[in-house]
Amino acid sequence: MNDAQINELKLIFASCFKGISSDDYYQKYFADAKSFKRTLRCYYFDGKLVGYCLLTFEHSNKKVLIRASAGFYPEFRKGGNTLSFSISQAFKYWLTHPWQQIFYADTMLSPAMYRAIVKRVAISYPSNQSVAGQQMLFDEFNGSGFESAYTKTKCLVETGRSSNYSAQELASFLASNKPEIAFYCKANPDFASGVALFVVMPVTLKQLVLTLFK
Repeated sequence: MNDAQINELKLIFASCFKGISSDDYYQKYFADAKSFKRTLRCYYFDGKLVGYCLLTFEHSNKKVLIRASAGFYPEFRKGGNTLSFSISQAFKYWLTHPWQQIFYADTMLSPAMYRAIVKRVAISYPSNQSVAGQQMLFDEFNGSGFESAYTKTKCLVETGRSSNYSAQELASFLASNKPEIAFYCKANPDFASGVALFVVMPVTLKQLVLTLFK
């Protein structure tokens, strides 16, 4: 990427997150030496960069962990608008490395994004279909995180940043009767203060088949 494109990305970071500088965010997610592979998709409208989705691939013991980072200007935020890209890239990697254990993980500060993902993906942890369990995955992939009082798993992580939600949006989330959003708010009641829900999804043949049917 050239300097102009990087600066455009940093403007999106600034519009999406509070509590972290755009330069620090870029270094943390786009220049981290732990990743052995990165895949970036940029979203444009009338020639202007309006959003991005970055996938990073890391080795964790004998497993591969795919992490996601995404952001959009407010008027272009739509639930699940990065999902097809993320899932297709995860399964593309799995098809060429079927002998590896592969997991997709996302630290979700947004109840809306959480709902968009778990409505379309068949197997995810934690979820309202699987409140507890899979503690070993959270211990391995989110070792520096902390336990949710609701799920009893180490599925929360302090990010040092928070989403730019209005008071009206926050009230709407907390009053929502949509099962996925209600679950998210119970599992992670402090999301407005920079605490994210760490969500893990296995990338397997079973996941592929069940997700296609879903």
